[in-house]
Amino acid sequence: MASEPMLDALTEELVASLTAALPSEWSLRDAEDKAERSLSVILYYEQGDVVTTINGGPVPVNHVGVEYTLTLAAPEEDPTQGRARVTSELLHLLPILDLMPLLAWDTATKIRLPTGETCYRLEVVHLSRYANPTPTTEPDTVPDPMPEEA
Repeated sequence: MASEPMLDALTEELVASLTAALPSEWSLRDAEDKAERSLSVILYYEQGDVVTTINGGPVPVNHVGVEYTLTLAAPEEDPTQGRARVTSELLHLLPILDLMPLLAWDTATKIRLPTGETCYRLEVVHLSRYANPTPTTEPDTVPDPMPEEA
């Protein structure tokens, strides 16, 4: 199922913001693309649901919230080295996310993939302002009935 154009634009905006802010040696990839082994830190992103709440409160009026899952992975195959690296890199990622005014997160969950890599998964909400549609009034094309003469 294809995303709506607005959601595609939000994803493009998020990717552009992350690309500009992340360290140049990191790789940013769509989680739905084919996974490939990398020698660099990878931040995967995947679009999720449209939401009306953010961090336990409502999304601001005239905004839409779109959930994304960000998964931070380190290239080290050794579990001890990978865990240390991904934890260190997470401490670089969090201030980047905090500086993005239209992005909110509240938890980074440490996970271990079946392949042995340690990753951090963050559920973030990206906000976008939208304009309320103005109701259209259609012109009255039917003439009023003539009053009956007495």
